[in-house]
Amino acid sequence: MASVDFKRLNRQMMIYRIVQTILTGLLIVLAIVFQGQFAVLHKPGQFFSSIIAAIAVQLLLIYPVYRLAWRDAGVEIEGSQPSLTVVQQTALRKKRLIGDLWKFCGVAFFMVFVALVPDAKKSVGAIPVLATTIFSFLLTCLMYFQCFNFSAKKRMKSL
Repeated sequence: MASVDFKRLNRQMMIYRIVQTILTGLLIVLAIVFQGQFAVLHKPGQFFSSIIAAIAVQLLLIYPVYRLAWRDAGVEIEGSQPSLTVVQQTALRKKRLIGDLWKFCGVAFFMVFVALVPDAKKSVGAIPVLATTIFSFLLTCLMYFQCFNFSAKKRMKSL
């Protein structure tokens, strides 16, 4: 029996770690920018309110994001098997496509939501909504990458 080669999956996990580092840096920079905007408006309490709202959104999204990451990690583990038939490869391709479609829908939702938020000069309440949405998006992306790496490591260890 041939052994499973996790070389591709390990590379993907390394790329996800690098992306997590970049997203964390972006989150910090945007937090500083939004904190400055709230300070200019003399409403620093809204900054903390937007962070708390973003965390609340994360609590709502944790299960679906974890399930998606667990599923995607499983697909990658199955794809690492040495001798896959054409039918198995087609089924894995379909599973990857469905997972990518779910991820695209999530990203598209956040992008459309941010694009439809009115300009901050026209509406005073736009900045807290924009901050909450952007923080939620970045935290959701971070959570997906962390869940994927956790799930992949757990499944690799069990094999």
